[in-house]
Amino acid sequence: MAKNIEQRGNTWYATLHVPEDVRHKIGKTKLFQSLKTTDKREAEKRRDAIIAQWKARIAAARGQSDPFLEAALMWRKEHSENEHPEVIRDFIEEEAQTFFTEWASHLTQAPKTIDQMKKDVRRMIDKFVSVEAVTKPAVMEWVKELMKDTPTRQGYSYSSLDRMFKFCRNFWRYLQEIEKADPEKQPFILPSFAKKTNGSKTKGTDGWEPFEPSEVVTLLDAATEKEDHELADLIRLGMYSGARIEELCALKVTDCTDEVLKITDSKTDAGIRRVPLHSELVEVVKRLKEASRDSYLLSGLTFNKYGDRSNAIGKRFGRLKKSLGFPDKKVFHSIRKTVVTLLEDAGVSENLTADIVGHEKPRITYGLYSGGHSVERMKEAIEKVRYPKATPRNR
Repeated sequence: MAKNIEQRGNTWYATLHVPEDVRHKIGKTKLFQSLKTTDKREAEKRRDAIIAQWKARIAAARGQSDPFLEAALMWRKEHSENEHPEVIRDFIEEEAQTFFTEWASHLTQAPKTIDQMKKDVRRMIDKFVSVEAVTKPAVMEWVKELMKDTPTRQGYSYSSLDRMFKFCRNFWRYLQEIEKADPEKQPFILPSFAKKTNGSKTKGTDGWEPFEPSEVVTLLDAATEKEDHELADLIRLGMYSGARIEELCALKVTDCTDEVLKITDSKTDAGIRRVPLHSELVEVVKRLKEASRDSYLLSGLTFNKYGDRSNAIGKRFGRLKKSLGFPDKKVFHSIRKTVVTLLEDAGVSENLTADIVGHEKPRITYGLYSGGHSVERMKEAIEKVRYPKATPRNR
């Protein structure tokens, strides 16, 4: 009987009994995998790569160093380069999946962020398959592919590429920590040409376009006319605070006073802040606090699977702005950009604006050592936000 192979139906499988001392770590007493052939001699040729992989897993479970890629490359040297490409690929893909699963298990970010990280890194793994395939030239070519429009998707924007590469660097550092990647190399650095993708000309732009102040008023009036009072209040809060949609939807009644909105749930550390209450919001906030039925300022919103309350109302905003003919690049986040633009036009400094809207400080000295501006100073600044005509503040 041939060693380490057995036939199931017409197909041959590689097999290996797991030593008793590592069965609790491997989770199996016997390993098996299809060799994708009905020919016994062919199966014997393909078996070695799989067995080498499994022995590497067993060695790792025992705390021994036996990198799977070295075993794969050694096996490849003993056979012609193109003799069994599908087995080599399966071999490496399974180990890549093992590393991916282990990396993902250590992530501690918010569930929504973890899902996005896994999606982005999975795309990278599907592209490169093995560590040895990840080189700077190959990564640059991949960026060019991602930037291109295809029949099924629009090319990636700079912000999407920046996010993806940040997550890929996170995974790469994990591979370096477990000694599967060169500790001196970091291939996931965006090339300069990526900064000009899809109309994004500068680093850090996310592709969203600001609304004109008059357009924000149009949106508010349209929501009011449709009697979507929740959405109208969301727009009011956004246009006079510059806060992100989920920051506003997460506001508790206890976070809101006659002077400030305390943002305690944000996507960044800089986002945790106190936003001075604009005079146009005083009566709005008072009314919403009195009417709240669930301790939230914007009462009655539902949670999605990630614990966010902005999903449904965000979609309503999307339908509203689409019905008014606004382009795809204008979204609720665009109101935030409008506020930043109005502050800039009013002569408010970049650092003061950063404290109000929750941006990282643009200069390292302010970012590391500044305790932030006073509420009084920020109040003076936010009061400079004005729109073309008075907007209704009460129902």
